Formats: sequence, structure tokens, C-alpha cells
Amino acid sequence: MLRTPKSIAKILSSFIFAALLFGCGSNELREPSIQEATTESQITKVPTVVPEVEPQEMEFADTPTEHVQGKKVFYIGHSFGRPFARELPSFVEMVGIDNHVQEIVFRGGPNGSPQSLWEDPKVREEIQNILAEGDTDLLVMICCSENFLESRQSDWAVENWIDYALSVNPDTDFALALPWPDYPEDYENNEAYSERIIEAHASAWHPFIDDLRELYPQSEIQSIFHGRAAIELRGLFESGSLPEISKMTSKRPPGIFTDRKGHAGQILLDLGTLIWLGTIYDINMNDFPVSELKINGESYETDLVAIAKEILDDEKLADSKTG
Repeated sequence: MLRTPKSIAKILSSFIFAALLFGCGSNELREPSIQEATTESQITKVPTVVPEVEPQEMEFADTPTEHVQGKKVFYIGHSFGRPFARELPSFVEMVGIDNHVQEIVFRGGPNGSPQSLWEDPKVREEIQNILAEGDTDLLVMICCSENFLESRQSDWAVENWIDYALSVNPDTDFALALPWPDYPEDYENNEAYSERIIEAHASAWHPFIDDLRELYPQSEIQSIFHGRAAIELRGLFESGSLPEISKMTSKRPPGIFTDRKGHAGQILLDLGTLIWLGTIYDINMNDFPVSELKINGESYETDLVAIAKEILDDEKLADSKTG
């Protein structure tokens, strides 16, 4: 059954939660042009690295890469998720997984939320036409719809997308991505920057994911918390432990962020894509060939794989406690 918006009073708690979830990339510096609102498939790879690391014990078992089947992954959303969807095929190829197919429908800023994508007849048809091919294995959406920010509990648009996807392919699985707070320069330090999103991740995001799992028990529904990558990197930077980065926000030399809005720089792109890879394919991250990742033509000193593994393990642990 398709859901429709409800009239929700904009009470104080709505505004508090909107602040907690920072807008999730919903206030872009500019609106997209018609040319920017595009569908993409099979993206070329952009090499990047970390030196080889010794395998470490994992809390959770991972699937051997040779037994992993490629998926058709379809991302719909804004610019705090699109770069990772674009980079994912090259990372999948690096670990030797065959037959991965990537589709992307992008709209900038608030136009990329699940609710806005559903409410736009043209883009809804564009997305539905791809889903109607019936071979999408995983549909990835990104936070946050306006109605979710208001309710802090549910998102009728996410449910509508799930309902439609399952109507054309009952075997479709889903992932919801939670990005980092935008405008990072507006926060004095990483403690202030991370406090609200970490609280919202625990108090609202995971309960929301759990409720969806109850509504759709036949499907796997995952959380991709790539927003934590920005928090971990900023923390390292402020402690003087991120040698690749000399300035937090910079295009050249590359920073964690490329602009005041907070779009991902190379190191955030690489770490975030590792999190997407490990969530979607649940592989042993020690199998990732870190020597193929570089920044400014040089190998990373920072152990991105170890950071990604910690974030992935923490997300699995949160699932085990709530699910």
C-alpha cells in the first residue's frame, strides 16, 4: 500500500531533530540544472591507497571474496552519496568481485531525498522505469526526507519506494545511507561536530531501520553510516594524526572536505567507499588491495582499512543489540 504525506505540526521537537540530523546534505549551495539531474551506469574507477596492513581479528565473520556474487546496485539521492556510488564499481573490481552493475539517479540537495524523489513525477518515473526492469538487487537511498525529520520515527516515501521495488522484484534488498553533517567549518571542533549526529544515529536512525525491518521481514535492510568516516577523519586531523591532510577544507591540496558545504575530498571518498563496499558485500576487508589507493600520487600513511573495519563492526554491533 502506498503511503501519502500526513499533516504534521511543526512542533519544537521537529526542529530539534532537523538540527540533530543537520539536514543530511539537504541544503546545497545551488540547485541542480536539468543537465545535472542524470542517470548513470557503470562508473570508471579512480585509483587511490594505504600501505599493506596486517590482518586483524574481527568481531564478526566475513564472507570469502571468491564466494561473493556481484549485484546490481541502484543509488537514488543527492551529492553526499553519489560520489560513493560512482566509486563503488572500481572498489568492487579491486577485490575481484565480478558482475557488479551500478545505476545512479541523482538530484542535488533536498531534491535528492526519498520524499522529494517520490513527489517529483518526472524523476519518480525515471527511477521506476529502472526498477521495473526487475533485476535490481539493492536499492540505496539517503537521509533525509522532510517527513522523517519531522516525525523522527518513519518515512512514508522510503516505504513507497520499497513497496514499488518489491512489486516488480520481490527479491530486492535495501540500504539507507546516513551521511555526515554539512557545513563542517561552522563547528568549533570535532566534539561539537559529531555530538548531534552520533546521538541521532543511536536514538532515531537505528530505531527507524529496525521498524523497516519489521515491516519488510522478507528483505534485508542495511544501514550505511558513511557519515562517521568524516567524523573519524576530522578527529584524526585535529589530533595531528592525519598526515595526508594539511587543511580540513581544501580542493588543492586535498582536504577532508572540498568546500564550505562539506562535499567529500579524496580521503573521505576513499574511506566512505570502503564502508559502502563492506556494508553491501560483507567481505573480509583485509582482502582489499590497499596498495591501489593513493592521494596526490602517494600511498596513504593512514590505515583507512582499519578505520573502515571499526565503523563496520560498530554498525553490526548496533544491529545485534537492536535487531
